[in-house]
Amino acid sequence: MKILLATYWYLPHVGGVSTYVYTLKRELEKMGHEVDIFAHHPDMQKYYMPNNGRYIDKPKIKDPIYEKMMTYYEQYLPQVDPWIRWRDIERYSFEAAAAVFGLKKYDLIHTQDLVSTRALWRVKSNDTPLIATIHGCLATEFIYSREIKSKNSLPWHYVSAEEYYGSTSSNITMVPTHWLKNLLSTDFNVPGSHLTVVPYGMDINAFFKKMNAKTAVNVPPDKKILVCPARLVPVKGHKHLLNALAKLKEERDDWLCWLIGDGRLRRKLEKQTISLNLQDHVIFMGNRQDVPALLKQADIFVLPSLQDNHPFSVMEAQVAGKAVVVSDAGGIPEMVTHKITGLISPAGESELLFQNLKRVIENDSLRCQLGENAQQWGMLQWSLDTMMERILTIYEKVTPNLRKGGIRGGRKKQTN
Repeated sequence: MKILLATYWYLPHVGGVSTYVYTLKRELEKMGHEVDIFAHHPDMQKYYMPNNGRYIDKPKIKDPIYEKMMTYYEQYLPQVDPWIRWRDIERYSFEAAAAVFGLKKYDLIHTQDLVSTRALWRVKSNDTPLIATIHGCLATEFIYSREIKSKNSLPWHYVSAEEYYGSTSSNITMVPTHWLKNLLSTDFNVPGSHLTVVPYGMDINAFFKKMNAKTAVNVPPDKKILVCPARLVPVKGHKHLLNALAKLKEERDDWLCWLIGDGRLRRKLEKQTISLNLQDHVIFMGNRQDVPALLKQADIFVLPSLQDNHPFSVMEAQVAGKAVVVSDAGGIPEMVTHKITGLISPAGESELLFQNLKRVIENDSLRCQLGENAQQWGMLQWSLDTMMERILTIYEKVTPNLRKGGIRGGRKKQTN
């Protein structure tokens, strides 16, 4: 079977969607399927297929669309916000680029976000099934980031429509958590019957190899290491973590916190770190290629998200056997059981986050037990085989004419 994996986002990138796409591609190819990827190039100036090198310069597609769309907006819809115009033009451009690359040769299209789902649904053949995986809720993220300041605004109504049409322009839409399914159904009127929950899986063997690789980072012998791998953006809640760490420093100073990742809040968070006198305890490490090896050296994993769906970082921390301290944002409580596989505090509550961090630092027995429980849970729950079985079942539902050809191929189960 010839399958297209498509996303509006650029690939590769540091984050869960990139991991998901490349893992899915590898596993499908093991079964004998031909798999292409269609995405933005990391420079955002090309649409391309990273697996075969095909590309087209984005301005060739976007410039004429921009000219026509802006003329239309100025003539008929001058009141429309420039931000909305930009999003509309981006989707039309991605749609046109997909048509240029050609979609007829694919037996199945699997999109990875709202934009690519709606775009490819409009230009593909009616005979080609399209499965979507929606990895999060952009509309509510825009509220947290203050890109949208009011739910009474036109931008909010626009992104709400994006959530609806991006989630329904498919034969079946997969989401990783019940939280996201309920949010899309309740807040954006997506029929629950159209959504199927398929939690993520991970290549555990490959992760262990990376975890045991060497890293140049050394750990002081007298320090407990807290690690927070997350983009430095508002929705990840770093400011609340820093406030919690300031309280922790008042009680003990035998710890370091590694902030792994980068983003537009870095300077602001660095200033907050200095104002809280945490510069000797909090280390901004930027984007790293050795995160699993750094995780191995850590004692505690912390994620203070204000909104999150099914973070890969939590999965990896559990498989690594780390004590997990998280917020109750989004789908995280579906991944962590309080006081059994980790400690959970309400999102945005620095005081309760501080208390949980203090507990796992000062109680060696609790920290070890949480880590052991998390690893047992993670090794079973995040099996790549389980995720692939669920995805293949959905593929089979929409490709009945191809079932006899053996969608599952000669798949070999992962051994841990």
